[in-house]
Amino acid sequence: MNPQMSTEKFATALVYATRLHATQTRKISGVPYISHLLSVAALVLEAGGNEQEAIAALLHDSIGVIRSV
Repeated sequence: MNPQMSTEKFATALVYATRLHATQTRKISGVPYISHLLSVAALVLEAGGNEQEAIAALLHDSIGVIRSV
């Protein structure tokens, strides 16, 4: 794990994103939407991104969900 990662901050963002998107699934596959967010966060980290960027990846679709509520 990247030594600059704070697992608590990342975990908090992950729980928030999971709860926010809990009822959503991917259109074609039907898998839980959180899988997309985790994939994007993984790509960011694998490309050398930092914790803030990984958290942004987890939350990148959150504003759309919040607006639709």
